[in-house]
Amino acid sequence: MQIKTKGIVLKVQDYNENDKLLAVLTEDRGVIYAYASGARRMKSALSTVSSMLCYGEFVFFKNREKYTVDSAESERLFFGIRQDLDNLAYASYFCELCLSAANPEEDSKDILRLLLNTLHMLENKKVHPAMLKAIFELRLMSLIGYAPDLIACSECGEFEKGAYWFDTKSGIATCTDCRPNGAAGEVLLSKAAFLAARHIVYAPMEQLFSFRVGENSLIELSNAAEKYVIEQMDKVYPTLEFLNSIRSF
Repeated sequence: MQIKTKGIVLKVQDYNENDKLLAVLTEDRGVIYAYASGARRMKSALSTVSSMLCYGEFVFFKNREKYTVDSAESERLFFGIRQDLDNLAYASYFCELCLSAANPEEDSKDILRLLLNTLHMLENKKVHPAMLKAIFELRLMSLIGYAPDLIACSECGEFEKGAYWFDTKSGIATCTDCRPNGAAGEVLLSKAAFLAARHIVYAPMEQLFSFRVGENSLIELSNAAEKYVIEQMDKVYPTLEFLNSIRSF
């Protein structure tokens, strides 16, 4: 059976002497793991499209449960990211998150769109990378069914208080008037950081990146988003560990 779909390469592994195994996030079939025959050869027609972050149109052949890349045409390669170690570290983390978030054989258009928009912003340096990381983390969690409840304080229902305790396990927020001291697993968010997190979760995709916060609020937001992902996914991400070893915050 032949399958034609748009997708982006999330991960590449060498396989045998001449082939590669690709993990491709597709529009309508989640992540497909496919063998690219001869892709390790320099003159192979699949050489370019078998590189990480290559976005394009892929034609897969499915035989039982095994996929192979029949052909592909690249549309964007994100060279600007691959030439920058810091940006590549961020992109690698985003890709690893997608690998664990996208379900096989399910529609993944929204996840793919989020990833492509985030990579575009990263490559063109339009938004601080730490901001992009927080946006990607919280929005991705929302897309896969783990959206935090950030509409208002969980106890008094007020929409805009001075600060909030954000529970990374339950995903709810409680203002500091209702709970002066936080409990284990809760992260303190200033009003600016809380409103930014709310925007990320609920804003239309067209407006997702259209906000800014100060440095202190960004640090709070970044910390909360990362802890929320780790708590909800219950997984260790090697790319995140490397990213945190090289980034300033």
